[in-house]
Amino acid sequence: MAEVEKVQDLVNAFQDVTYVSNFTPQTELIKPIMELQGIRRELQKLPVPACEDALKTAAVNYMNATINYLAFFMGGESQENVDAGIQNSQVLWQVLLGEFSKVLSTAGLISEELPEISSSVPSPTGSGIFVSTTGTQAVNVRDNPDINANIVGRLEPGMQAIGLSRTEASDWVLINLEGSIGWVSADVIDLTEDINNLAVFEPVE
Repeated sequence: MAEVEKVQDLVNAFQDVTYVSNFTPQTELIKPIMELQGIRRELQKLPVPACEDALKTAAVNYMNATINYLAFFMGGESQENVDAGIQNSQVLWQVLLGEFSKVLSTAGLISEELPEISSSVPSPTGSGIFVSTTGTQAVNVRDNPDINANIVGRLEPGMQAIGLSRTEASDWVLINLEGSIGWVSADVIDLTEDINNLAVFEPVE
């Protein structure tokens, strides 16, 4: 059951950051969101036996939903969309608890109690800034504001992402693309507002 313990450790770490995130001011959410995404990626890379696939999938789905509502909140989505995202996250949390129970019951074990998720999220006050491609080619989304950084997604023509932040030089923009957070070059995107309306990203020291 070592894999189950690893999944639970990652879920507990995710919950700890989520709890803090729910009380973090809107303009300061970038750092915890990036931390949450890092935990999610660690879980996605974790090898598990076939009998635990459903547990891992439930955990990833829950993490995706949680990151999504926090990114929506930071990006200035409507309260209705944020509330819907929170509700979806809560539903997926219950699904995850059910999968933990199934796996541990099958093994004849009792899980340590997982922490409850808080649904306390401040009301958004900012307006959303949306990002799209400038042409007919997809734009690579990277894990750092660097042309040589790892590609974590693609902003396809016709898609819109939520602008979260920018580099000090305004040459890269941090976006939320359907729950995935990453950087796109400012040279190949359009924004619905002036790029300087985005806060400057301050990396973790």
